[in-house]
Amino acid sequence: MKHRSYRWSCSGFAILLLLGGLAGCSMLPDIPDVKVPGMDKLTGENGMFRDRKGDYLKAATIPRTSIPASLDSFVIDDLLVIPDLPPATPEQAFLDPPRPRPIEGRSDREVVIQRMDNRSWIIVDVSPSQVWPRIRDYWRENNVVITTENPTTGVMETGWFTLDGNVVTQEKFRVTVDTGFQDNSAEIRLLHMDAPQATPVIVQRPFPASSMNPETEFTVLSSLSSYLADVANLYQASSVSLLAGNIDSTGKASLLQTPAGSQVLRLEADYNRCWAALGRALQRAGVQVVAQDINQGAFDLVYVPGQQGTGSEEEPGFFHNLVTLYGLLGRDGNEGGHALHLQLLRTGDAVEVLATPDPQDPEGQEVGNSLLEMLRNTIA
Repeated sequence: MKHRSYRWSCSGFAILLLLGGLAGCSMLPDIPDVKVPGMDKLTGENGMFRDRKGDYLKAATIPRTSIPASLDSFVIDDLLVIPDLPPATPEQAFLDPPRPRPIEGRSDREVVIQRMDNRSWIIVDVSPSQVWPRIRDYWRENNVVITTENPTTGVMETGWFTLDGNVVTQEKFRVTVDTGFQDNSAEIRLLHMDAPQATPVIVQRPFPASSMNPETEFTVLSSLSSYLADVANLYQASSVSLLAGNIDSTGKASLLQTPAGSQVLRLEADYNRCWAALGRALQRAGVQVVAQDINQGAFDLVYVPGQQGTGSEEEPGFFHNLVTLYGLLGRDGNEGGHALHLQLLRTGDAVEVLATPDPQDPEGQEVGNSLLEMLRNTIA
């Protein structure tokens, strides 16, 4: 009997606490006529679960943080801004209250590393003037001295420094920032040079044509890309390089119209860079590449206008490519696919891309133009 009484008292106390918590969260209506003994100690003005919904009315406004003129204020930002409410009826005005923007460690700004053979680079979808101060901050946070900085030309050079764990050589880097294929995007490259640690720092050595150690270059490039991704929420803040703003922010990918009515995609970059970028753009868009030859600069593919890419890295098998090429999974298979031949042509310092359709396809030219427009808007 004592055991049952003990269980009832514990259950009753738990229910009492639950009711008090619900009352404190304003989920239960106020019932002034019903008096529960001891409830005022839980939900009263000084209770543990008191109603706090009106506390904001007593909140005081504090002045904004004042930053001395000699310091950089780009880190200070209003992260908890209350967004404006869309037009709503009076009945809906209090049903969907505005919520502050969440604080996140990373933003949706894309920072990716691309690599081909022994070359690698970073693509950031912000302008060079926005990413330049962040690159400078990266070296300073790693206690690396910047000896040369020319934002107008997009070139920055470090002094000699030693990587952790390296007891043999000292390193030096040249950073080049340029506009990417897309408007307001930046392309970042590193050029690496090393020397024995016994070499005096005052000895001047010219940078080589290519990195002396591609693996060291890639290691530091990976570290830099991680840093740029972590501080991506600062790209839209107030700190930008006005001098780096002189770098043209117009993308290096453009469409040209031929007298015959077809379009040509012009890419202002070297051949290998263009080839790699086109391959990734086709893959992300889900375009079926049947055959490709880097030496001939050719892609044979099947394109379905309006299709959405899967982003999958898995390549289809040879038989699937073969039947797709001959239309068994294309137009004849009711998938709306069009066979196209993509040709890369070197023209001075740029590459021009042509899309040649099947002569028997009445919609081929229009589809080819559509493919080149898609590539212009997505290549990176």
